Amino acid sequence: MAYCVKCGVELDLDLTSCPLCSTPVYYPEDITEETKKRYPDRIQKVQPKHVNLVPSKAFVYLMTFLIIIPVIVCLMIDIRSNNTITWAFYPVASLLLTWILMAYPALMKRYSFMKVVTIDIYSIILFLISLDIYSGGFLSWSVYPVASLLLIWVYYLLAFLFRHKNPAFIIIIGAISTGLFLYLIEQATKSVWFFNLAIPLLVLIAILAIFVLILSRYTKRVGLLGLILTAISFLCLGTEFILNRFINNTFSLFWSLIVAGVLIPVAILLFFVQSNEEFRTYLQKKFHL
Repeated sequence: MAYCVKCGVELDLDLTSCPLCSTPVYYPEDITEETKKRYPDRIQKVQPKHVNLVPSKAFVYLMTFLIIIPVIVCLMIDIRSNNTITWAFYPVASLLLTWILMAYPALMKRYSFMKVVTIDIYSIILFLISLDIYSGGFLSWSVYPVASLLLIWVYYLLAFLFRHKNPAFIIIIGAISTGLFLYLIEQATKSVWFFNLAIPLLVLIAILAIFVLILSRYTKRVGLLGLILTAISFLCLGTEFILNRFINNTFSLFWSLIVAGVLIPVAILLFFVQSNEEFRTYLQKKFHL
């Protein structure tokens, strides 16, 4: 005899559902092996295929033939019409740079991202220098993008080679590299601002960065935020002081005092929250943190 699992009515064996509540009726002999399983079968997760960013040799061959054709056409037209290479230098150099950036990594025996970035940056540098020399006879406008690319490469090299070293060392080397870059820009523009403006700002930023880095080891998240706000306040104060001294030869402060007047009280509050457990617990309960 069977009973409805929902309303408890006695059911005949030939019924497939309860006549009162229409609940389906299941008999023990109808249970299959699939329904006896407590958990479903394990489904193997399909792993995504590894995407190889290095172009294949076939792609290199295709790129080479596609680039050779316009190079030959440009050279033939230019030489045929001018008896020398004039305007064809620019598209030919651009096509060669395109080949180096897109196809050359496939020809490297040991592929690494550092090698590719280095080759790409220095290829672009040579391309810019060649354009500048060919168009003007000496370096002029290419100094600025070349110096910027070298600075980017130095930053990447520092992050790649010294990522496991002391971060303060990376900050110091980065500041020196930035100083050399700014000195090069000053010499290229034939102006005077490096020693009176750039050096004080770089020293200020480096000192504050090292200050935050050292004290961050002894503070938690709330205290670290207060530490960053304090450093930003001193950065604004120092920046305005250096700018006013360089531009107007004055030592007055205005907008940086407003910034410091807003950020420093907030930083003091954050330091107090970190140091006072009772107050921190009160804030957590009050704001459901």
